Amino acid sequence: MRKVAELLEPAARPLSGARVLVTGAASGIGLAVTRRCLSEGASVGALDLNGDALESVAAGLRAGGGQIVTAVADVGEPGQVAPAVRLLGEELGGLSAVVNVAGLGGYTGDISETSLDAWQRTLAVNLTGVFLVTREALAFLRESDGAGIVNVSSQYGLVGGAGSPAYVASKAGVIGLTRAMAVDHAKENIRVNCVCPGPTDTPMLRSGREDSERNAREVRRTQYRRLLGGLGTPEGVAGAVLFLLGPDAAEITGAVLSTDGGWTAG
Repeated sequence: MRKVAELLEPAARPLSGARVLVTGAASGIGLAVTRRCLSEGASVGALDLNGDALESVAAGLRAGGGQIVTAVADVGEPGQVAPAVRLLGEELGGLSAVVNVAGLGGYTGDISETSLDAWQRTLAVNLTGVFLVTREALAFLRESDGAGIVNVSSQYGLVGGAGSPAYVASKAGVIGLTRAMAVDHAKENIRVNCVCPGPTDTPMLRSGREDSERNAREVRRTQYRRLLGGLGTPEGVAGAVLFLLGPDAAEITGAVLSTDGGWTAG
């Protein structure tokens, strides 16, 4: 039996004709979002710092029939963001959506243990990166007949976490920035929303476990917090992102959607 998605005409796909910029597109949630966008009829401008991984992923997606263009940039560096976003927007013939996924984690200790370099780098990527990418994309989004932005925060943007003040502050900042942009750009028919994943099976989560002592301490402190058990999946988060970009979310802006398996419910 053919899958339902295969029976749909291209025009019936929720993102048919959309041109979506995805950051952090080479792995984890960003890769899952890229795949879902392509499967729902969008073309994708994929941006990542890891050029080799990005090109490998893009080659595979193109082989499957996806329309994807790529650019390599560090989202925390203004001089790299501006030309990369401009390149992707021009190659796609415009942008109708942006999904800000790129981020970094890791335990830095409490504020007395967190170095200024670690603090600044975490905020540069996780928070300033959202600002920079979106600011550069706005010229394209304003030319679209209704646009969408989805920013990826974290459950730690809503609650505190041990040994990670820079990460928590940056992800809380993403929520505040989302709401501010929603207010500013509603008049331009640009919707801005945010998702807050809980612990998700991604390379970033696995790299954070390299600090075994701090990771073990936080796991003990938060065990059983995810009501649905286990880890979330990148594909599950991507589904929420696609909903917020699609026509069924036409009346939603400034929303903060917890995709954390119930972590923040109790």
